[in-house]
Amino acid sequence: MSEHVQTTPIGHHDPSEGFDRAEPNVTSIWLFTILSVVSLVVILVALQQYFVKIWSDAVTEKVLTAPDSQLQMVRGRDAWDLTHYMYLDKKAGQIRIPVDRATDLFLQEVAQGKPFYPGKPTVPKKEEPAAAATTTPGAEGATPAAGATAAGAAAPASAPAKAPSAKDSSAKKATKKK
Repeated sequence: MSEHVQTTPIGHHDPSEGFDRAEPNVTSIWLFTILSVVSLVVILVALQQYFVKIWSDAVTEKVLTAPDSQLQMVRGRDAWDLTHYMYLDKKAGQIRIPVDRATDLFLQEVAQGKPFYPGKPTVPKKEEPAAAATTTPGAEGATPAAGATAAGAAAPASAPAKAPSAKDSSAKKATKKK
């Protein structure tokens, strides 16, 4: 059972033959790799920009453009109104000014500290404290049950006064006339 396999001795390289210095050329391989990666990146960026442009053009065409000539005319008129001066009422001296100019004027007024507010300045009301719990008459320090009030107990001082009704004011006017 022993088979005899004939083996040939491995021959050694003859130093007189030398070696092929052209392969592998490491510089060429690295140059090819770098150029391939740069080309790939440039192509990917170009494709992305192309698709972004196509997408935005499609959105503009399908969504943002006016589908009707009348709507286009209205939008054009509105755009013109927002960018041009025009008399609204010559007798009253009302003039429409462009939005950009109005913004500039408003910012100048704010910088000078005199913005216009169409109303009288009022002082905000102070927040009133919650109504104090009332006690039963004759029992000092005793508090009534929740939601219960003592008979004849006065309303808390912080409760607002009853507003006069229309009947009250007309009755007062009638008595003044007599």
